[in-house]
Amino acid sequence: MGKMKSLHRVPVAVLTAFAMSGCAGDIPYRSKAFDPLPDANCEQLYNQYVDDRELDASDAASPCWQRTIEERKADYDLMFIEFDDQGWVEKSSDLARPNKDFLDSFFHQLELLRNEYAARGLQLVVFVHGWHHNAQANDPNVRAFRKLLSDFATIEGGKDKGAAGRRVIGIYVGWRGESVTIPIVNELTFWDRKNTADHVAQGSTRELFAKLDAFRDRANQEYTASGQSANVRMLTIAHSFGGLIAFKALSNEFLQAAVRHEKGDFSRQGDLVVIVNPAFEGSRYEPLKIAGQRLDKLNPKQLPVLIIATSEADWATGIAFPAARTVNAIFESSPGYEGKANTRTVGHNDRYTTHKLSTCDASDKECQKPCDGAGLPVEKINEARRAHFDKESKHMSKYADEGFKTRPEYLCNGLKLAPTVQWYPPSNPFWVVETTKAIMKSHDDIFNPNMEAFVRQMYEAILRSAGKSARSRGQ
Repeated sequence: MGKMKSLHRVPVAVLTAFAMSGCAGDIPYRSKAFDPLPDANCEQLYNQYVDDRELDASDAASPCWQRTIEERKADYDLMFIEFDDQGWVEKSSDLARPNKDFLDSFFHQLELLRNEYAARGLQLVVFVHGWHHNAQANDPNVRAFRKLLSDFATIEGGKDKGAAGRRVIGIYVGWRGESVTIPIVNELTFWDRKNTADHVAQGSTRELFAKLDAFRDRANQEYTASGQSANVRMLTIAHSFGGLIAFKALSNEFLQAAVRHEKGDFSRQGDLVVIVNPAFEGSRYEPLKIAGQRLDKLNPKQLPVLIIATSEADWATGIAFPAARTVNAIFESSPGYEGKANTRTVGHNDRYTTHKLSTCDASDKECQKPCDGAGLPVEKINEARRAHFDKESKHMSKYADEGFKTRPEYLCNGLKLAPTVQWYPPSNPFWVVETTKAIMKSHDDIFNPNMEAFVRQMYEAILRSAGKSARSRGQ
């Protein structure tokens, strides 16, 4: 009998060992904290990878990629901050005050950058990744984020912004989006990583977002008081379970802003939050939808403070998520509209869709007019790309002046933005945008040129609006 028991234990032991061998490493992947001084050798290496190029095998082994900041003096700086499965900031589980944790070091470094570029100001671009991703140097999201930052650096060097615009600082928020590295097996970690994303959202990411917003506000107040225009701007982008993290960490702030709003400009978290192909239920968004629809004293020129964008071609959140959620919620009470809201993601429910984003039909000449309907130049010549970005910026000044109307709007890059009846009241600052597959062809196609163009232009309208407001106050 004992022999039989031991035989039964063998497969379990083998399976356990197999699973453990495929476990992803723990955070942080960027294990070398901020150095006192930039590393010239590392900077030379970083400058070879200012865009989304995959790291060469020989370069990937360099300890430079373990540093928590990548300095590219001619373009931008990229900072990393990571959180563990319980939402604790990296390396903090055994720390006690008065010892400093990584969040202290992170904001100390950010303050140093603000002082270094005091005459120019900072352009903060925050990214929270999703399922299957992390902060490793060769992660596809890290590589794509570098390319996005390079484009923002090109924009800031544009002619209408002066020879030296704001210094671009990328902030990559990392967590263990991948817990098992074995192909196919890792596709079974959906609920595991969703639960982890919930933990991360309730952890110190809340303090990170709050401190970033406070950092921006304080810097702008100080520069406003000294007679200069606001000098720190912030765009936040989150994807998939990263969207769950960002939304859960910020939704109470948005709700408070809606409840307290009386008139004038709507309170923002940073300047704009964009959540792409998020993996959370519509029922989580319902309170914010209703709070937004209660608003009755909005500025008719009000621009969005939150954009949730989901592709109709996103199979992961459109089919797989509701299939799994339906089984998981079988014993939950969900009468009426609640059933659909409780099992479908916010982006795949018409109840929440305020806008639809598509590319222009070839026959729609009016739609092709902005920026001559031309897409972003494929060549990597800064002058050509800068000229295109300038066209986008000038076109978006129209929306900075007038806001968006209850009619289709035509943007640069041949994009068409059409409001739905759910966009109520007009100028509601909470947007849920459904896109076609031409904008994003899949769940992970978030850096598609069309989607990037949409985010760039919406953000540019907000920056121009802020600039006009500052000038009107005599700053």
